[in-house]
Amino acid sequence: MRSNYLFLLVVIIVFSCAKRGVPEGGEKDEDSPVFIKAQPENNSIFFKENKIRIYFDEYIKLDKLSSQLVVSPPIEKFKYSIFPQGGASKFIDIEINEEFQNNTTFVFNFGESIKDNNEGNLLPYFKYVFSTGSYIDSLELKGNIITSYDRKQNDFVTAMLYPVNEKYNDSIIFKEKPLYVASTLDSTFFNFTNLKGGNYRLIALKDINNNFIFDPLNEKIAYFDSIISLPNDSIFNLSLFKEIPTYKIFKPFQEYSNKISFGYRGNIDSINISLENKDFKGVLTKEKYKDTLHYWFKDIEFDSLHFKIENNDTINYFKIPKKDFDSDTLIISNQNNSIDLGKKFMLNSSIPIDKLDSKKISIINKDSVIQTFESKIVNEVDLILDFEILPNDKYLIEILPKGIIDFFGNTTDTLNYSFTTKKRSDYGKIFVNLSNISFKPIIVDLINMNEDIVMSKKLANSFEPCVFENVRPGEYNLRIIHDINNNGKWDTGNYLKKIKPENIVHYNDTIKVRANWVIRERI
Repeated sequence: MRSNYLFLLVVIIVFSCAKRGVPEGGEKDEDSPVFIKAQPENNSIFFKENKIRIYFDEYIKLDKLSSQLVVSPPIEKFKYSIFPQGGASKFIDIEINEEFQNNTTFVFNFGESIKDNNEGNLLPYFKYVFSTGSYIDSLELKGNIITSYDRKQNDFVTAMLYPVNEKYNDSIIFKEKPLYVASTLDSTFFNFTNLKGGNYRLIALKDINNNFIFDPLNEKIAYFDSIISLPNDSIFNLSLFKEIPTYKIFKPFQEYSNKISFGYRGNIDSINISLENKDFKGVLTKEKYKDTLHYWFKDIEFDSLHFKIENNDTINYFKIPKKDFDSDTLIISNQNNSIDLGKKFMLNSSIPIDKLDSKKISIINKDSVIQTFESKIVNEVDLILDFEILPNDKYLIEILPKGIIDFFGNTTDTLNYSFTTKKRSDYGKIFVNLSNISFKPIIVDLINMNEDIVMSKKLANSFEPCVFENVRPGEYNLRIIHDINNNGKWDTGNYLKKIKPENIVHYNDTIKVRANWVIRERI
């Protein structure tokens, strides 16, 4: 009997040891953390403390606090600290080293940063609010911020309110922080809370350096036209845009023996660069993908070059000492072995082109039929050969020496190029009905998934036919621009001049183009 008892005892012990560990099963925790209390209490008045502790019912962690937390009115980040960061706790500590404004309601909005430690369940938009005065301000202001030109919307845009009083002027956004801030976080929607009644200017920034000050060189801006009086139940819609920066020309540098380069920013539509040395000939070119101008010159001996740069009412002078450099090499490049129907054959020169001799250029198709063509130089460095390009064909282009002569009198050896064309059935066609578009004139851009312009149509009104032919199979979107000044391009805005960017309508549906398909879209 005793032996049986001992055996049973051993079995029980072994079994219990084998079952140690975390019990299996049970429902997954899907509950958000719960705010229990705060010291001082949330929504406290006559606030004078420098330490806040906020308690929750379970262990929490702070995720992406730097981008999610919005403090309004703004407090310099070095003047407050929040703990814990990088660990779990049942409370959040806020330590503040700041003398608060009197009679002001402050809001710490944690956005989507507070999550439980185990499952990551979110406590969204938790706010700790206090007032240094006798009451908590309670007014709200809501709205949306969209990006003007780009289809992809910017997230984490900062909305800002400036009180319109005796100290206010439009340039305040360049030097002073707003009274209230809110954030769109990862959406386009913003919501100010705990506002005081009064008159305000509404501004929005894609605040790259998070300092609540507008930097026009690097940041996008949006603004509401009129002064807003609170209380106000309206939904305010803003359009974010990048201004053309103020014009500036930078000190030039010698790149080759006969080439001087100028970096710049801003609008250079009226720029003129002249060399004040005697007995010279010069040509100005613009680099395609950089804000850089190149001044090419010849027939001059110099110890230094003296440049005069004029752009509208601005004049700059530069003196460049001579340095010994090699001469630039003439290179003629062609980047495509296949050209889409409706396009033209184009070559690019590394040095401005001075002369073309069409007699030294020949074009034949796959049947050895000589093609007639017209040639022209564009932007000093691009050579266009315009001829009828037919589907399902092959073309051979030969350029003999002295067919192209550059600015310095150089030419190349014989150049040979070839390219093929696709069949018409390899492309799709898109008919766009613009009957719901009320503005005119119109620019319709067909853009790919990278938002590059594939094709563009300029229309006098919405009744004109809008057809995109010879479209490669793929996915596309449409962008419709109200070309107010009828200059054939989209124009951005300017905050100080109170110019809004030209209105844009983005077609929300993705257009899927297939070979030999005709697609009809209504906007």
